Amino acid sequence: MTPETGGMLYAAIAAHAVGRPQKTALSRGEHKLSYRELADACDTLAARLRELGVGAENVVVIDLPVGFDTIVAMAAVGQVGAAFTLLEPDLPDSRKQLIVDDCGPAALITESGPRRGPRPGPPLDERLVRRTSPAAYVAYTSGSTGAPKGAVVEQAALENHVLRTIDWYGLTSDDTRLLFSSIAFDLALEQICTSMVAGCELVFRDEAFVYGGAEDFLHHCRRLGVTVLSLPTGVFNRFGAELAASAGHTAPELRLVMAGGEAPTQGAVAAWATVAPGGTRVVNGYGPTETAVVVCYRDLLPGDAIAIGAPIDGVRFLLEPLGEEGNASGLVIQGVAVGRGYLGHAASSSAFCLLDGEWSYRTGDVATAKGDGGYDLHGRYDAQVKVNGGFRVEPGEIVSRLLSVDFVVDAVVVPFEAAGGRLLAAYVRLDKSLAPPPDPEAAIVRLLAASLPDYMVPSRVTVLDEFPLTSRGKVDRAVLLDRAKALPSTDVEDDADPSDVTAQLRRAWRQVLGAPPEDESTSFFAAGGNSVRAIELITEVRGRLNVSLRAAELYRTPQFDALARLLADRRDGIPTAHHTTGTTLVRMRPAGEDRLWVFLPPLSGAVTRYASLARLLPADDTVWAMETPPELSGKGMAALADGLAEVLLASGVERFGSICVSGFSLGGVFGYEVARRLHDRCGDAVRALLIDPPDPGAHRVRVEDAFDIFVRVGWSITIPAQRFVDEHGGFDLAAVTAAAKDAGTLARDAGQQEIEDAWAVYESNARVLDGLLLSPPDGLKVRILQGDTGGQIDYARRGPTTVTADGGKPWTGGHAIGQWRDVLPDEAVDKLPVDHFALLESPNDELVRDWLDAQARR
Repeated sequence: MTPETGGMLYAAIAAHAVGRPQKTALSRGEHKLSYRELADACDTLAARLRELGVGAENVVVIDLPVGFDTIVAMAAVGQVGAAFTLLEPDLPDSRKQLIVDDCGPAALITESGPRRGPRPGPPLDERLVRRTSPAAYVAYTSGSTGAPKGAVVEQAALENHVLRTIDWYGLTSDDTRLLFSSIAFDLALEQICTSMVAGCELVFRDEAFVYGGAEDFLHHCRRLGVTVLSLPTGVFNRFGAELAASAGHTAPELRLVMAGGEAPTQGAVAAWATVAPGGTRVVNGYGPTETAVVVCYRDLLPGDAIAIGAPIDGVRFLLEPLGEEGNASGLVIQGVAVGRGYLGHAASSSAFCLLDGEWSYRTGDVATAKGDGGYDLHGRYDAQVKVNGGFRVEPGEIVSRLLSVDFVVDAVVVPFEAAGGRLLAAYVRLDKSLAPPPDPEAAIVRLLAASLPDYMVPSRVTVLDEFPLTSRGKVDRAVLLDRAKALPSTDVEDDADPSDVTAQLRRAWRQVLGAPPEDESTSFFAAGGNSVRAIELITEVRGRLNVSLRAAELYRTPQFDALARLLADRRDGIPTAHHTTGTTLVRMRPAGEDRLWVFLPPLSGAVTRYASLARLLPADDTVWAMETPPELSGKGMAALADGLAEVLLASGVERFGSICVSGFSLGGVFGYEVARRLHDRCGDAVRALLIDPPDPGAHRVRVEDAFDIFVRVGWSITIPAQRFVDEHGGFDLAAVTAAAKDAGTLARDAGQQEIEDAWAVYESNARVLDGLLLSPPDGLKVRILQGDTGGQIDYARRGPTTVTADGGKPWTGGHAIGQWRDVLPDEAVDKLPVDHFALLESPNDELVRDWLDAQARR
């Protein structure tokens, strides 16, 4: 299909569907889609779009999680002759609405399927003059007026880019490519379109693709067989710095790596050039959003000066003198690659223009020609800046957003260099007639994050009484820039023990974001973190603490204090993942053989409930924890307790002088049953110290109640669990997955399988008490600690944190209940005034630790 009728992407897929129908087009883990299946899916969606009246020069907004459906939607839109606009899934809703309002789509494609646009605009060629061919896509970039600008790029431009890129890379159907870039970053189009036209396999990052740096990243590239890779320059440079400091991290099949967005470093180029044993080709790509993706390539060798290449076929560069003296030149792009212009800005934008009779785009970059046909870039002559590894932004748009905050009267945004790339700092003056919030800087960051892409949120916001002025009375940006570059005083941190996790995390945080966290609960992403900075923080943490932190864990645990606890547990060998480890017996902390603690699985089945206790118990004690083994799930308490006891005996539990079996909630009932079995073999060395176990006679956990705990406690979702229950009583785990991602307890790139696996354990354990009758302890020493809030359920209730005023213990005598009354006296029960669900939360975990230690010494 020619550019005159549109649909290059679909035409290529359809051709492969005939010529190689079984060839894998898309893959993600075990899920694969052949070119025949992909073409069929495109045909189906295209038919639905036609039914909605979508045709040539219409816009279709694609708002989908990144996956196979995204590629289907792109191809189907081209098949009907329309142009697509891709929305980043994590983009704030208000930003999405601005884009939808601006482009006036004829249709929107979401997870619910295609539907008519709310206010369709006229065809694109009635809004902007058609240059060579139908429109292919509309790409949005930052705008100085406070709203994003949509650049319209035509089919001929995209096809020229794709064909020239395939030639430059030597791309064939034997290659495997990785979709790495943000879907709204036009570098993703290079990865998608070249793969589909060349007939490659395009690999999506699956649930296993959770990397903590260059080593993990290359491991997954090897696992997936990736041969050609395109990376945003910020990631290319950061991973390159890691590779330069290490050895042996090779990806044998990786023959080419392209860096796009801004200039790569020479050190990163040299490091990437050696990731394959025979050498890896390193390519520098350059191209503004207003043109079709990349307009020039240049091969870089170790030691080469960093420059861009000559333009690809069909594209020309022109150097336009700047200023009267003409000492500097601006780079102008001409030829087929140039877009039509900005929607709604046809008359106001000087960037698109006619020069020497040719439609041209002024890039804003200062350039000089090299003798070998390439070009050196020397920064920009306009107000735009590139930040966060290559995103081009208009500071004026951010200023406009700042001035929309009711208590801000003036604002200035300046870029500054930090480790790993360029960041943004904002300075504001407040309206003194209004009462600003207690922490105005944090409030401003939250407001910006709700309306701007994460790469546009300043990493630092500072309130000033007055702005510094020049002698002419203008804001002195140089002074503000110096302030942005200056790191805050951290003498105490700089002298901190290298093994002090909190201090080292604070320093890493400061290094990446330019400032330490405002307080202990500050979220990395609310403070200006994004996907590129996440990689930088992961690298800094590993370098300072020699501890591996994975991107999914950072997304799940972005708050500073929680992240510090996770890293401390990781350093001490304590499992930190929310989900189960898949190992029945988890040795959380090995130590001596005098005393062993064994914690049995709670309702969630995960050992992480006991992470804090494993850290708090006496250092000489060994700590094990157990999870519900899948092969015993759903087989009842007797089979489960027998199986867990056998695992412990086979692991040498008898060698310990004292064996303290414990468990929280349902784990307390498990603990009693397992302790009885161990007592038969190990005698009086065994005792059961149970933390608020339910009454097996009265506490039959309904599956609905288990689901409520699963949602509210297991994944910290504030939405009522009932909203995830359908009219037939089924549970919508897809919706739970989305809500857990919103809550930050599930990685944004995770799939539904993690939720499904976790729920399977909850559901199985919810049924384990059915028909259970407790047997007498028969000589086993048993103590119970009950939680008590007077019947009021409060998921955040905290108890006393010190001994009582008269020097007594914080717990008091309790009463055995239900079946426990039948087998234990009241003297075996103590009580803490703490809600059940908060018993193992800080600071209550210290009280539970004190109780456990006191009972173990009795």
